[in-house]
Amino acid sequence: MALFGTGTPSAKIVSEAFPVFLGPFLRLTVAALALTPFLFIYRKQLSQISRQNWIKIVVIGGVGIVAFTLFLLYGMQRVNGVVGSVVMSLSPAAMATAAFIFMGDSLGWRKLLAITLAIAGVLVINVSGQSIQSSGWTLVLGSVLVFCAVASQTLYSILGKQMIRELSPVVALPLIVWVATLLFAGPGLYQATSFDFSEPSLNAWIALVVWGMGPLAIGTLIWFRGLSQISASTASGYMSAMPASALALSYLWLGDKFYPVHLVGFVLVFASIGLVTWAHRVKEASQEGKQSAADSNSCALPC
Repeated sequence: MALFGTGTPSAKIVSEAFPVFLGPFLRLTVAALALTPFLFIYRKQLSQISRQNWIKIVVIGGVGIVAFTLFLLYGMQRVNGVVGSVVMSLSPAAMATAAFIFMGDSLGWRKLLAITLAIAGVLVINVSGQSIQSSGWTLVLGSVLVFCAVASQTLYSILGKQMIRELSPVVALPLIVWVATLLFAGPGLYQATSFDFSEPSLNAWIALVVWGMGPLAIGTLIWFRGLSQISASTASGYMSAMPASALALSYLWLGDKFYPVHLVGFVLVFASIGLVTWAHRVKEASQEGKQSAADSNSCALPC
């Protein structure tokens, strides 16, 4: 999630230097090429992918990446960064709710408190010292579009969690990224025909590579690996690290203004991460205790 946070400042730079479809297409191409060697290394597993998992790969690529990108880009054209960040701060709650409804994950008081702290921390980070500039139907439509991006991201993680039970992330992710790349190829290449590639600065090209490698190629690979180790509701608590790292990088890269109250937001975010980690440890200890008790009982029974 900290790597996902690098996408916010880098996407801002790319969106200002490249057309709306060309930027994401180039970003996806960078990530796809970087991940392609995994397909050669694990090519024997490609023939073993079930039809159901192929469907999930296409849906994740189409909804989790393409739809997410379009919803976010068009939503952010109608609202400022404050509104967008506030809506995006619903990500931990959306992820935990979806995990509870669709995957049967339990939500104890520790996780609920962690999600509450995460949302509070993100709100403090993004709202303090700034103002909401949009109004009326523009504000409503922009907020709805950004929330659709949140829903797309949640679906991305839920389906990914289910898929990696049977398919390795190093095989699934390159295929997902190539699906998204091909879907963006048409409009992206069309805009490329009339674009002067000498115009973007070196900083813009660096941002393009960071946007492709940080949150997508490397970040998603680690995210899927983490999802294979813990429950989706536990993972939701770590999503608050994304806006926190995005803000920290915005200070250093974009020169955004620092507000002392942001420190309060950081404390709340890190407290939520610590709390959800504690909840995961408690669950692990409980499961180990039950397993030990079961082993003891089985040993006591006659063979």
